[in-house]
Amino acid sequence: MIFILIFILKGIEAFVSTISTILIIDEKRLIGSLLSFIQVMIWFLIIRIALDDSNSIFMALSYAGGYSIGSYFASFITTYFSKKKLLVIIITSNKNVLRDMKINGYSASFMKASGLYGSNNIIIYSFINNKRKDELIGIIKNEDKKAFISINQNKELINGYFKHSNDT
Repeated sequence: MIFILIFILKGIEAFVSTISTILIIDEKRLIGSLLSFIQVMIWFLIIRIALDDSNSIFMALSYAGGYSIGSYFASFITTYFSKKKLLVIIITSNKNVLRDMKINGYSASFMKASGLYGSNNIIIYSFINNKRKDELIGIIKNEDKKAFISINQNKELINGYFKHSNDT
């Protein structure tokens, strides 16, 4: 029974720790710091319990398993609630990518480009909500399986055009 308790507590502690770190990185310092306090209190409780029965390999397995599960679920939650804008850079020779992006409510800027291995390319720049990343990749790959795609996270955006109908 103690192993299940350690597994659950460590899962909660790892979840809170991951969320706290992300909030602090996102400059939500007060909430992140409060969660850090809770995380340390849970960690202290876990250590107190674990040290009473520290001779068991199952204690270590419960601790490690809880940490893995907590971090895993936190990564899904933070991705789902993230309001970050991503810069997606696409290099393709297929102009239908632009058409499909527009049909699906994306905004973009583009320019003709030449490279060492091709002279009939376009470079597309699009800022998107993190939640739409997989959808956009699917649209691009549907038209050009060999398109080069680079995705970067932005700290701050000022001005510009963003179609928001599908970004909520």
